[in-house]
Amino acid sequence: MGALAGRVHRSWIGLGAVGLAVILAGMGLAWVLATSLARPVRRLEDAAVRLGRGDLEARAEPSGPAEVATLASSFNRMAGALASNFEAQRSFAANASHQLRTPLTGLRLRLEAITQEGGFAGEQAAAAEAEVDRLNELVEGLLQLAQASSAPSTGRAVELGSLARDAVERWAGTAAEAGTALRAEVRQRAFVWADPAELANVLDNLIENAIRYTPDGTEVVVETGSADGLALLAVRDSGPGIPEAERAHVFERFYRGTTGQQAGPGTGLGLAIVAEVARRWGGEVRLPDGPDGGFELLFPAASEPGRPTDRTSTAARGVS
Repeated sequence: MGALAGRVHRSWIGLGAVGLAVILAGMGLAWVLATSLARPVRRLEDAAVRLGRGDLEARAEPSGPAEVATLASSFNRMAGALASNFEAQRSFAANASHQLRTPLTGLRLRLEAITQEGGFAGEQAAAAEAEVDRLNELVEGLLQLAQASSAPSTGRAVELGSLARDAVERWAGTAAEAGTALRAEVRQRAFVWADPAELANVLDNLIENAIRYTPDGTEVVVETGSADGLALLAVRDSGPGIPEAERAHVFERFYRGTTGQQAGPGTGLGLAIVAEVARRWGGEVRLPDGPDGGFELLFPAASEPGRPTDRTSTAARGVS
């Protein structure tokens, strides 16, 4: 009986080992199958995320099961159509803006000549000049937006502190006339990989926006430094801020919230241009928390002047 019991125990152990081996083999096979099925789905998801972030060159590889491959092909066709439509829209805005500049200049010159003659016609011509100025502002905004949405230009390492001081110097007179104090606050040296002219245009938009909405006797600060390992460029003011219900739409083209409508005429393109430029260089623009107004831009930091880090060069190539 002892010998028989021993053989039974050994049989149980053998059967258990065989069962365990079968289970492990089944789990391994299931893992391989699941990975092979999930991999093309993850690639499709990554492509969708990149497209949603503005990378119009993002495409999915049609691989895996027939259903997933078909879905990836449909996604690629959709992405191609979206890129073509976006490029057509961008080209139209740029071409229309260029074509409108010359006749607008000629129209303004003729109105100025009529204004100098005086009388009722001169008064009407002066009023028409104001409308031409508004139209010219809109055309310039559309042209800047088209340029900001185009393929990235050649960048270089830009020191944000110098950029901020130059912007403050440009806008010091305008701020003083508006009764607003304007200063630069360089907390630490920070470099980003970008086109300095485009960042200067971003600062001009934000500073002009801050001066317009900031009450007399208050201060606008252009701040540079770092935050969470990223280079920080911020314009802070004591304006009324943006209502919570409008914060999600403030960077949309032609959108003007209640505060903007109360401040007078405008195109609603300034903040859209800021957001486009930030995205094309791998950064983002956000509204700071708190009751005060202002905007913060965060960019991947460049390691040293003249040479971008891998992160910044990749971001500049990937965002359009």
